[in-house]
Amino acid sequence: MKHKVEGQPNLYKDDASGVIDNRETTDRSRYRLAKQQALRSLETETEMEQIKRKVSELSSLKEEMSEVKDLLKQLLNK
Repeated sequence: MKHKVEGQPNLYKDDASGVIDNRETTDRSRYRLAKQQALRSLETETEMEQIKRKVSELSSLKEEMSEVKDLLKQLLNK
């Protein structure tokens, strides 16, 4: 059986499980929206880390290519 939580008009507590149920839909909607935004933020951070890693890899490849070009030029000049 559920009964109201004292001082909270929209909250009900289930005696058997101890679960508190919020019957106010706007609070629930706000919670869900905040959770979705937090998850999107985490996904964006992960994507940004991947982009940074790829940029770093490209930079390393560019440096290596420059070294290879220099070595080829040295070989041609001999």
